[in-house]
Amino acid sequence: MANRPNILLILTDQHRLSAVGAYGDTPCRTPHLDLLVQAGTRFETAYTTCPLCSPARASIMTGMWPHRHGVTANINNMTSACHSLPDNPGLLPRQLQAQGYRTGYSGKWHLGEEESSARLGKYAAPWPHIESMPRDFGFDGQNFPGHGGGGFGYPEYEEYLAKNDWRHELVNGELTGPLESTVPYFLTSNTLSLIDQYKDGDAPFFIWHNFWGPHGPYFATREYNDIYRDMVLPPWPNFDWPSRQTPGPHQAKINPRAESMTWEGNWQPLLRHYYAFTSMIDDQIGRTLRHLEESGLAENTIVIFSADHGETCGSHGGLTDKGYHHFEEIQRIPLIIRGPGVDEGSVRNELASLADIMPTICDLAGSPATGDPIQGRSLTPLLRGQSVKDWREDIVVEFDGLNQGACTLRTLRHGPYKYGLNLVHEDELYDLERDPWETRNLVNDPGYQNIARDLRGRLFGWLKEADDQTLCIFRDKQAYYTEKEKAQS
Repeated sequence: MANRPNILLILTDQHRLSAVGAYGDTPCRTPHLDLLVQAGTRFETAYTTCPLCSPARASIMTGMWPHRHGVTANINNMTSACHSLPDNPGLLPRQLQAQGYRTGYSGKWHLGEEESSARLGKYAAPWPHIESMPRDFGFDGQNFPGHGGGGFGYPEYEEYLAKNDWRHELVNGELTGPLESTVPYFLTSNTLSLIDQYKDGDAPFFIWHNFWGPHGPYFATREYNDIYRDMVLPPWPNFDWPSRQTPGPHQAKINPRAESMTWEGNWQPLLRHYYAFTSMIDDQIGRTLRHLEESGLAENTIVIFSADHGETCGSHGGLTDKGYHHFEEIQRIPLIIRGPGVDEGSVRNELASLADIMPTICDLAGSPATGDPIQGRSLTPLLRGQSVKDWREDIVVEFDGLNQGACTLRTLRHGPYKYGLNLVHEDELYDLERDPWETRNLVNDPGYQNIARDLRGRLFGWLKEADDQTLCIFRDKQAYYTEKEKAQS
């Protein structure tokens, strides 16, 4: 048992690919993540299962897409079918514990709460509720509930500040306290403590470390803001995309002041803070990796880095946050894995999903994931440099709304193409090879009708195989486009 690898899963929150140096030319500095890539395998086309926190995290716990595990929006949102992830032997920590792994947890949870407080509205009855916190699933370590404003305000963090006589003041988006007083440093200290607690035991460990960033609020200390303070950041290539004039579900995420906001005066300063926060987090990742080295554990520890979803930061004509559209900025995620048996400096172009993390971890731990159904696939053969002939040709991202706004979207990626199913708008088709910033919807372009028809067929097949009830909506869309083609011919 002692020969089995330790596993450290590091997850960031709302982390777009432009904030990871290894994924392309970017002013954002992430040297520790870049070194992780050099020593491991990077997945070029990895996608979240849903561009929202709770559904994506539940997919890591279950190996399923949201429509199957039931957390279809953030917990306590009216649009989620389930508001507390129920415990069962098929979940990731339970499968690892059954194999003798000790399991630890740090940071953001967002899969349940301690008390029943979820309500549809002021006069609605409470949702049925179960205790659903990290320790309820056998994790050691921190036990924080939802997002909670970036970790600020939680009693354990406030006690940490008081114990060290630290306090934070926010001046122009900059934290005045020392680096040691920040949330990322605090969370990392918990993970290092777990590593020290586990390192001398006979059993291997699995630690899931969850940063509360670079999700907003984008608060960093002066040393990180100084890196970007005067840096000129070019506008996104799709910044001038006419978001207001283009129909589609993305309208829900246009900044209300977008027409009066400029790149130099508004979006560039925001992006500077976003990158500063990211670089601060990257340094804490480096601190964790150094601790593994100093503890003599690095050679037998698999490190997995990913994010729950991306972020818009003003791209596509002033969009904010996440959800309500099919664009790469929020759907495509970083996925980097390093450790014993993993190819060094390798890039895999196969389609990967956040749902693959659970079966991959179980496989690396020595026991394939069990349960009905595990919809993700183990990435282990790809990590070992193997060619897998029957690897998936398509990947799907789901979205069913946020807060109290329902919105059914399904996105299919196949080769260089992306097809977006919209419930009440025209569908969307993008050629990512010719138009990587997704500015031209080709769904009605005569030159792409064969491709559009093929992608609709592929999406129909995926929905049917995955038992996704969106299938009933999609049949109407198929009929709509069939009739439209007949009329045009």
